[in-house]
Amino acid sequence: MFTNYFKIALRGFAKHKLTFFINLFGLTLGLWATISIGLWVKSELNTNQHFPEIDQVYRVMEHQRYGSDIFTTTSTPGILAQALKNEYPEVELAACYSWNQQELFLVDDQKANLSGFFAEPDYLHIMQYDFLHGDRSTALTEISHIVLSKESAIKLFGKTDVIGETVTLKETDGESNFKVMGVLDFDKLESSGSFDYILPFQFMFDKPYNGWLNSWGNNGPSTIVKLNKNSDWKNFSTGIEDFIAERNEGSNVKLFVYPQKDLYLKGRFEDGKQAGGRIEYVRLFAIIGLFVLLIACINFMNLSTAKSQKRAKEVGVRKVVGADKGMLVSQFLTESLVITFFAGVFSILLVELTLPIFNNLTGKAMSVPYGELISWLQFALILLVTGVIAGSYPAFYLSATKVVQVFRSYTKSGKGVAIARKGLVLFQFILATMLIVATMVVYKQINFALNKDLGYNKDQLINLTLEGKMMENFEAFKNDLETVPGVLAISRSTHSLLGRNSNSGGISWEGKDPEFSALFEIMRVDYDFIETMGFKIIHGEDFSEERVSDSLNKAILNRRAYELITESNPEASSFTWDTEIEILGVVEDFHFQSFHQGMEPVIILLDPSFANRGYIKVQPENMQETLTSIQQVANTFEPSFPFQYSFMDENYARMYQEDVRVRELAKYFSILTILISCLGLLGLSSHIAEQKTKEIGIRKVLGASTLSILHVINKEFIAVVALSILIGSGIAYWLMQDWLNDYAYSIDFEWWFIPLAASVILTIAYLTVSLQALKAAQINPVSTLKSE
Repeated sequence: MFTNYFKIALRGFAKHKLTFFINLFGLTLGLWATISIGLWVKSELNTNQHFPEIDQVYRVMEHQRYGSDIFTTTSTPGILAQALKNEYPEVELAACYSWNQQELFLVDDQKANLSGFFAEPDYLHIMQYDFLHGDRSTALTEISHIVLSKESAIKLFGKTDVIGETVTLKETDGESNFKVMGVLDFDKLESSGSFDYILPFQFMFDKPYNGWLNSWGNNGPSTIVKLNKNSDWKNFSTGIEDFIAERNEGSNVKLFVYPQKDLYLKGRFEDGKQAGGRIEYVRLFAIIGLFVLLIACINFMNLSTAKSQKRAKEVGVRKVVGADKGMLVSQFLTESLVITFFAGVFSILLVELTLPIFNNLTGKAMSVPYGELISWLQFALILLVTGVIAGSYPAFYLSATKVVQVFRSYTKSGKGVAIARKGLVLFQFILATMLIVATMVVYKQINFALNKDLGYNKDQLINLTLEGKMMENFEAFKNDLETVPGVLAISRSTHSLLGRNSNSGGISWEGKDPEFSALFEIMRVDYDFIETMGFKIIHGEDFSEERVSDSLNKAILNRRAYELITESNPEASSFTWDTEIEILGVVEDFHFQSFHQGMEPVIILLDPSFANRGYIKVQPENMQETLTSIQQVANTFEPSFPFQYSFMDENYARMYQEDVRVRELAKYFSILTILISCLGLLGLSSHIAEQKTKEIGIRKVLGASTLSILHVINKEFIAVVALSILIGSGIAYWLMQDWLNDYAYSIDFEWWFIPLAASVILTIAYLTVSLQALKAAQINPVSTLKSE
């Protein structure tokens, strides 16, 4: 029976080539979108999920209260992990670990800049990365140990079996040797963070300038714990709430723990409550992928029901010779499943062709899991569901055709069928409108964020890592750079201007409400920093080398900080942070975080002791020659460290990497949605033109113009498309207002977004339908009327 249905399906495809092509192409694109997005969604959902015993692993985090606001951070005191392990029996393992940082490593003549962090020994037992070589139980147990990734071992040694080999860490303050005690393999585990090395946390802790790590009032490292299997993590979280406050008088910190496996996708907190995260993007694009596939299924339904008049006599004959409704439904579903199978094959080929581009767009390294049986079963289920959905309505509609009506001199689709077709077209273009309007809003917002005045000039601003003698003899290095043609200004700072780096809530001033507190960002800078960055001074003056006293208890504030301090005391000229600090000047507010965050108060201190971030303002002309000259000066000063630089505008753009990915994905899927929808319009307009062939012939004989004939066919669709634009725009407006609320600084939803989207969709729809209308209008009426 199936063989017979299969043959009938192939004959039908050969007979109705345009319909077959449109259905095949549309379903192929829909399945391609679903598979591509499905691979990305699977990768996101799997991130940090498959570590052994990950259900027992939790990140220790802080809620810091400032007035009515709660700031949530993963930064904790450097002594927290061991204290928790010592005092709470629920804590089986605990480890503090630092932020990622780049370091220079040497093996004989081989050099490599590697990115990694410092961690306590328990870290490798909590986050159980696979050991390619070495022993987890001994790695990082001594201050002279190092653990490398497989890739970094190859960079340094040219091989992976390097246990017991020596690696030299070169820093500005000297060199240290470490013995390789482990080589990690990340291939089997999808992790949210990549790194090249792990060094002992104690090595960092013992540095003379890192004494702040030993204080309950200072944050920086992260703390991760593994609880006993039978522990209730929520009770534990409640139990440690005041752990820091009990050890640091006046602390505004409430501790809590959060599952490590959920932090990647659900790590955004607002006012002390979990408020989403990357999971929102995962849900969004999962829905978009399903919508694209659904639109392709709608095309199939529409075209199949549109052809119902031609299939009616076939159905009638089958019923006369004894076919029941179940057999007819099976036949039409078989046709749907066969074309879905072909589309599935082509979609896999298309996925393979486009996956490198998609990986680049999403920042992933995904591949089609051909060797996973579960993935093939999921793919087969998608094809089955798609085939059934696409073929269900046509199957049940055609199988219900009455034999008496079939053999009349004419057959005509009922009003219900026409309304259903228009309803499906309406739904398609509602989705298309929503995607186009959303894409426009996202584009506008991201461009606004990337191009808005930040309060400093990020263009032609070079960020240079200062190491070795460049750091030790910065004044001499600066003097030499100032002789380079094209260099306009030079300074340095401890701050990256790319998010929170160092801050304090312990700022007080005369007249301050005892119940009020605010988190001030602290920037330690050198002379000429204000000029180099292009900050605008609105009160007072800049630091000056002519006044030695500027380095002693004087500060420059941004407008936000100054307004906080002078709100209750307009004459205030100082504030207290351990000691009294005079306000030397005030600069206009500037953004050092993304536009998702509001403007924060900033204190700028003249204290370049640990300022290893150089900032060089250069002219836009002859940029390459200027860079070459800067590198020559840097290499002359410190040839043993590699020359590392970046442009601040590029660094700033990376803060919006996820938003840019959303923008690009939305753009491509908007185009895809319109393409599939217009494919459906093309097929339907072709069918309508075929139905009205004789009507068009009569109109032409009676003198109708080509324009009026275009109107005959276009009126079937343009009104429906216009209605879909109206509905889709309203939904898009509501959704995008909610999306824009995630930004502290956002664009307004401009009125012209909707007319522009409408004009794009109407133009494409009109041209699509007119293509078939023009084709019908060019047919000689003699050939269309000769049978009458």
